[in-house]
Amino acid sequence: MIPGFNSSVIHAGTEYHVQTEDLGDKNPYILTLVYRGGAIILREKVNYHDALGERPTTAQVRAFMDEQHRRLMGRAAAGLLADAVAGPGSSAPPHPPPSPAPPGAAEQTVDELIAAYLRRRKAHKSS
Repeated sequence: MIPGFNSSVIHAGTEYHVQTEDLGDKNPYILTLVYRGGAIILREKVNYHDALGERPTTAQVRAFMDEQHRRLMGRAAAGLLADAVAGPGSSAPPHPPPSPAPPGAAEQTVDELIAAYLRRRKAHKSS
């Protein structure tokens, strides 16, 4: 089992907590939960054996976790989760379709979106 990631993202004054974890070799899933106000609003669970093959390396699983975590952080930072509500047992398909990009974000990478979020967060904290 690989240690997970925990991040907070603020969009339009709403804080989202994004948590991603590896459920282990016997349960080869990467699970990402997005919380708003302490409630889970989005749950994405992907079988990494389906995506990476039966014997992925630790580095491959870690990179897969990182991509899933950053993608959902980017969606939250871009305001794409404002209406999200996770129902019981909800989960993403093994290969989730790409999420639509906000206007003007088509040429931005996830890293650029995260950097913009961090700048907004820093400005928000200093005001």
